[in-house]
Amino acid sequence: MTKRFFCALMAMLMGSQVLAAKPGPSVNSSLWPEPSGLVSPSYMLIDLSTGQSLSSRKEDLEVAPAGLTSLMTAYITLSAIRDRTLRLNQALPTPAESEIPPGPRMFLGADGAKVQELLRGLMVVGAQDAALALAKGVSGDEASFVLLMNQAAARLGMTKTRFVNATGAASSEARTTARDMALLAASLFREFPEAFELSRQRSLQFNGILQTNKNRLLWLDQSVDGLFATDLTGGSSGLVTARRPQPIGPREQIQRRLLVVLLQAPSPEVRSQETLRLLNFGYQQFDLVRLFRSDERPTPLPVFKGGQDSVRAEFKQDVQVAVPRGAVEQLRLELQRPRGLVAPVTAGQPVGLLRVWLGNLEIHRVEMTAVESVKPAGLLGRSIDSARLLFQSLQQP
Repeated sequence: MTKRFFCALMAMLMGSQVLAAKPGPSVNSSLWPEPSGLVSPSYMLIDLSTGQSLSSRKEDLEVAPAGLTSLMTAYITLSAIRDRTLRLNQALPTPAESEIPPGPRMFLGADGAKVQELLRGLMVVGAQDAALALAKGVSGDEASFVLLMNQAAARLGMTKTRFVNATGAASSEARTTARDMALLAASLFREFPEAFELSRQRSLQFNGILQTNKNRLLWLDQSVDGLFATDLTGGSSGLVTARRPQPIGPREQIQRRLLVVLLQAPSPEVRSQETLRLLNFGYQQFDLVRLFRSDERPTPLPVFKGGQDSVRAEFKQDVQVAVPRGAVEQLRLELQRPRGLVAPVTAGQPVGLLRVWLGNLEIHRVEMTAVESVKPAGLLGRSIDSARLLFQSLQQP
């Protein structure tokens, strides 16, 4: 992107209410690339730096979560550790043999294991004995833990997901989608990055038994975090992330992270190959562009009936957007914000919306929020501003 183009963007954002009111040119389909030759029926490629979906196929196709259930089990366990209702060094007993379903295990002994060891077993090999031990450690019994899992799924917006156990054991009632698993993985990345440290480990050694991680990409690509890979009846399901430095300017770099959710690939080999192809596609076909730094603030917004006449607005973090390579100068920005706010205004309250377009295709949107709170003015101030607002409304066509 040229320096002149950057300056033009900044000038428009700092001084305009609504940008690019006229519709832009139609997007040439070649501007937004799509991968070819993939056979997996459902997948989603997400840029976690921006939250954008770069490519997808049948992302709302419902499938059994199977071993991917471990991700929610890990999320609930890490939440309990954060909330100090569970400790990493806390020892948990081994579940009864009759309670552990068939599947991968870390082969707990009679003495059980510490929470940190159980988390490793869960994230590296999808150990079902570890999942059940953690569920009981958090909630006392599996049924109560499953209730927490589904409550968390609803809170995260996983509208097409239902869990029925903590282990991923086969059930006709359990379901999820690539989109929902992407939401869960993004939440893990945002809230508990330590989960990625666990999942990138290539092996687990416990009680004298060595097991390897099923995610083959950990050996094929050093940038892959791994998050999770598991097999399903009649297919495979994989969930992985990758991180690589992506240059933004001549003197600075950011860490860009892509997420792939790939469901029901016909084999583990295809799962690994197509996941790697999607990761490479995302890095090679899209540029990450920073439009706004978090410390660069648009012009203040007028406030009516308040103890002060205006309020500062901000973006909570740097505004970045993934753009098809070579198409950055075709970006179009629209900053939507009201002509004025009415007190009270609360810090963190949404006060505007930045929309990013590539021609007529909206590719990203970011909220702008109030920096500080504004209390209501006294009776006289409110009366004067009420008259001003009435006059303004009469002047509008």
